[in-house]
Amino acid sequence: MLIVDMVPYHFLWKSLIVHVFALLLVGSAKTKETEPLLPSMKALIYIFLAFVAPVVLGAEAPRPNIVIIFTDDQGYGDLACYGNRKNRTPRLDQLAKEGTRFTSFYSQTVCGPSRSALLTGRQPIRSGGWGMPASEITWAELVRKVGYQTACVGKWDVSNRKAIIPRMPNAQGFDYYFGALGANDNGVVKFHENNEDAGSTRDMGGLTRLYTDKSIDFLKNKRDPEKPFVLYLAHTMMHTIIDASPRFRGKSKGGLYGDVVEEFDYETGRLLDALDELQLAQNTLVIYTSDNGPWNQDKYTKRKRGHPEGAIFWGEAGPLRNGKGSPYEAGYRLPCIVRWPGKVPAARVSDAVFATIDFMPTFARLCGFEAPADRRIDGIDQTDLLLGKRETGREYFYFNRAGIRKGKWKYLKPDAHFHGYAVEDGRKKVDELYDLEADIGERNNVAGKHPEVVASLKELMLEVESKKVARSFRPRFQLEYEKEGPGGGSRRIKVVPGEGSVVFDVTDQTGIGGASIRLLEGKWPKKTLLRMHLSGLEEFEVAVGGRKLSAAYHGQSFSPPEGHLQVRMLDKKGNPLKGRYLVKSTRSGVSERVAGYYEVEVPHSVLQNGTGRMDLSWVDFYRR
Repeated sequence: MLIVDMVPYHFLWKSLIVHVFALLLVGSAKTKETEPLLPSMKALIYIFLAFVAPVVLGAEAPRPNIVIIFTDDQGYGDLACYGNRKNRTPRLDQLAKEGTRFTSFYSQTVCGPSRSALLTGRQPIRSGGWGMPASEITWAELVRKVGYQTACVGKWDVSNRKAIIPRMPNAQGFDYYFGALGANDNGVVKFHENNEDAGSTRDMGGLTRLYTDKSIDFLKNKRDPEKPFVLYLAHTMMHTIIDASPRFRGKSKGGLYGDVVEEFDYETGRLLDALDELQLAQNTLVIYTSDNGPWNQDKYTKRKRGHPEGAIFWGEAGPLRNGKGSPYEAGYRLPCIVRWPGKVPAARVSDAVFATIDFMPTFARLCGFEAPADRRIDGIDQTDLLLGKRETGREYFYFNRAGIRKGKWKYLKPDAHFHGYAVEDGRKKVDELYDLEADIGERNNVAGKHPEVVASLKELMLEVESKKVARSFRPRFQLEYEKEGPGGGSRRIKVVPGEGSVVFDVTDQTGIGGASIRLLEGKWPKKTLLRMHLSGLEEFEVAVGGRKLSAAYHGQSFSPPEGHLQVRMLDKKGNPLKGRYLVKSTRSGVSERVAGYYEVEVPHSVLQNGTGRMDLSWVDFYRR
C-alpha cells in the first residue's frame, strides 16, 4: 500500500525529509537540554536512511541519457556482426554483445526524409523530409522541456540545406549544434556552430574524427552534469564522396569504403570510451543505426564526378535487394544496435520490427514527456521491446509512397516510388507481394497466389496515407496474455471501440489469469471500460505506470476506499444486479451461470499519467 499511495503523499515525504534534517541541525547544536534527545534522534535518522530514503529516492527509475549514432548510406551488411567478412568492426561487434542487435530495423530510403522521420516520429509524407517545416515538433524540443540538455553534431539536412534559422537545430530543440546543414555531394562541407557560419572543409577523410571530437567535447566541457542529456551524432560518412584519414587509408580488405567503415568503428569506440571515462555509460541508452541503405547503383556512379581515386563508395546490402533510393529492403532495412547496461538485454538478436519513427514515443516514455497530441504520430512506444519485456515490435511498417509490410508480408504497388538512380530497368509495374520470412531477397513475387493479402495490405496502406483526422487518431492496442492457469482453457480480450470510448471484454475459462493492454497508436479515449465475464470477481487488480488499483467486487453496498476502483455487476443488457456472484442455484440444486459481467471504468487521469500500458490480473471465485 505504501507504493500505491506514494504519489498522493509526495509532499508528506518531502516534509518528513525536511523535519529529519532539521533534527540533524538541532542535534549539531549540542546543549544540556538537547543532549538527552540525541540517541533517539540518531535512531530516527538511521531508520530514515535505511527504510524511508531508499523508497523515496527510488520511487522513480532514473531517466536515461541518450546517444544516437547515425551513419549515412551504410549498408545492412557492412559490419562484421551483420555478416561482413572483409571489414573489421571490433567496437561495434562488442557493442552488439553488450546490447541487442536488431535485424528488422527500418529507417527511410534517402537522407532528408530519414532525418525528419527520426526527429518527429512521423512518416516523410507528413514531416516533410528535406523541407521539414518549422511547425514540426521534434523530440528534442519536448525532452528539453522536461529538463534534458540536447546537442546535435553532424549532418542536419532538414532545412533544404540552407541556413533558415527557424528550421535549424537551435530552433528545433537542440541547445548546441555543430555540423553541416547539407551533404558533401560536391566534396565540400560547410559548417555551422549553432546559427553562425563556422568555416568549411574539403577534407572528407577528417570528418568522422572531427564530429567525434565535437561530441566528446560536448560531453566533457559543454554538458551540464546536473542534467540528463541527449546527443544526436549524425555522421556525413559513408555518403557519396567518401574518404578515410591517413591512419586508416589502405588498411582494410574492403577498399576505401572498408577503410571508412573501420575508421568509423574506431571513432565510435572513442565516443563509447568517453562515456566510460565520465562514468555515464551505465545510465546511457546508446542507439547505433543509419539513415538509409547503401548507394550501390551503377546509374549513380557513372554520372558522378569528383570522387577520390578508387572510391567505390557503396556498402554491402547482404542478402537484401537493391539499395538507397529503392523501396526494396536494402533501401530501408538497416543495422541497429541498442545498449543500456542492465536494462537492454545483452547478446540478444531480435527480428522484431523496429524503426526510427518509434524514437519519439519511446523517448517520451523513457524521458517523461508527452508526444504531440495534435497530429498523427506514426511511431509506437517500443520501450518494452528494448527492455526485453516483450519480443514483438511494430505490427506494420509503411514504405514512403511505395508500399507496406505487415508481419511477414510486404506489398509494393505498381507505381512504387523509386529515386531515379535506383529504378530497376527490368521491373514490371505490377502489384508485388513478398514473404520476407521465406524470401528476404524479394525475388519471388507471390501477389497472384494471395490476392486477399494484397487487398488487405492495399487497404492498410491507404489508411496510413490518409490525412483524415478521425482515422488517423483512432487508438490501436496490442494485447498480451499471461500463461494459462492450471486447468487450461481459453483466455480472450475483445476490443470494442466507440466514439470517445473503448471497451475491453475479458473472458477466461480457467478463472485465474492476467493480460497486458498496450497503447500502440493514438491516445487513451476519455472512457475506458473493462468488462470481466467471470462468475465471481474475487480478486482483480489494474496496474498503470507503477500504480496498482484493486477492483474486486464486494457487492452493491460496498463503498470503495482510496486505491479501489468502483465495480458494477450487470446483466447482459447492462442493468444492475444484486448479490455478489453471477451464479444462481436451480431447483435441482445445480449452480447455473447468469448472463452478465463485472464492469470497471479506469479513470482517464490514471491512464494519461501512465506509460501507455495497463496490466490486469484476476481471480474468479468459481475458478477451475
